[in-house]
Amino acid sequence: MLGLNNNQYDESIKNIPSNESSSLISVLFGKNKCRDVNILSLTILDLINKDQIKCDIDFNDSYNAGRKLTHRDMEVMKKITLRLSNKGELKTSETLAINLLKNMNKNKKFNLKAMAKQSNNTSIANKFGNDFNEFVKAFTNENEFDGKNYKDILENDKLTNRGKELKKEWRNFQNYLKSNDLTNHYPPQSLEENSTQILYSASFDIEKDALNIRQNNTQLTDFIDKDGYKLLNMIFNNALDNVTEKRNGDGVFYGVNEKYTIPGGG
Repeated sequence: MLGLNNNQYDESIKNIPSNESSSLISVLFGKNKCRDVNILSLTILDLINKDQIKCDIDFNDSYNAGRKLTHRDMEVMKKITLRLSNKGELKTSETLAINLLKNMNKNKKFNLKAMAKQSNNTSIANKFGNDFNEFVKAFTNENEFDGKNYKDILENDKLTNRGKELKKEWRNFQNYLKSNDLTNHYPPQSLEENSTQILYSASFDIEKDALNIRQNNTQLTDFIDKDGYKLLNMIFNNALDNVTEKRNGDGVFYGVNEKYTIPGGG
């Protein structure tokens, strides 16, 4: 029970250990790199959580996508619609993420199935590749993160003493996120706290585990319930895989892990 009986944890276990974004945490302490599409997907999750992107879902059941997109996945994605709001002050990377979606879909409102099909289009894929590169640049610049160094946490690609301490705090937070006992003992006290916990759980690819022991009560949690984070990653990886000019040495199109074939594509 992860220390509940011996008082290893108290209510502070559910506090976010630091104020870095979920996308940056996934790079510092998760399995992602700056040029993985997961960073873009996490930014979009954050924008949904901030109500900068509206999410309308016409599908009641939970859903789990496989490793390859199927026709069943496409039918579920047809029922997930995103509407770009983009109101108020945003970070540069957030603005670029919204514009990237707009360029890819040529509209402020679209469903994931339509976006998946667009990712097969060569010209759209090429534009996505360029837009993604600009997003990555903004992400690193605004965080003053060069991939090897970050504040007092990371130096020459190695965690400092402070970084190791913070990693331990985030590991404890992960334990909380996926522990039924800890979550029941120290549950989120608001819709906002619940959504934020689900958002950060995606940084460590345990978002479905965390949601299984929490309420599905916001647009973000419902998006996660339909495996929206994983579906976004598949769509974006497919777009990068359809870029016709791959560049080596300058890091433009890193992050393609495997070939995703979108059903109905050319």
